[in-house]
Amino acid sequence: MVKEISIFTASVIALASLPFASALAQNQNCAVSGLPCVYSAKFVCGVQSPTQNFHPPSEPPVKPGNYATAVNIHNFHQDQKATVLKRAVIAMPENQPMGQVSPFRQVVLGPGQAFEIDCADIVTLFGTPPAPLPPFIKGFVELRGLPPNPFPTLSVTAVYTAQSTTPAGAQSGPVSIEVVPLLPFAGP
Repeated sequence: MVKEISIFTASVIALASLPFASALAQNQNCAVSGLPCVYSAKFVCGVQSPTQNFHPPSEPPVKPGNYATAVNIHNFHQDQKATVLKRAVIAMPENQPMGQVSPFRQVVLGPGQAFEIDCADIVTLFGTPPAPLPPFIKGFVELRGLPPNPFPTLSVTAVYTAQSTTPAGAQSGPVSIEVVPLLPFAGP
């Protein structure tokens, strides 16, 4: 019985560590390849109204509720700073005009420092757009490094929360956490 529990426990630990091992391997491959690298974290922000008329099989982008995202960036190095460029990109359905792309904003992280990008910060990245942002947006936060360290190995984690809205009132949903991998890309 003890042996079965140990095998089960080892299996659970191995499966739970797969996303972290995959992200670590991608980080190392990206930095070694010499290609520019990027972190791209999904965001979901705002209120999806329950009053829109969707009829099955058509569905809204998410179920009615209030959604929030917080992307945490940590420079875990104790001997180097990291200069990071951040921007937000709104993702629209394929049959609609493409979403807005914010300008880059620079953040300098000293050794051991961290910062957070939440929904309020994502909105400020767009400045004053030609048209106001809708009450519900989804897309990606993009993070890039700058010389002298264009491939910063950082810890990037996204936290997602939701609160459903029903006629009976508000009800909190689960919290989801995602480790964001460092990815190579070919481009400026």
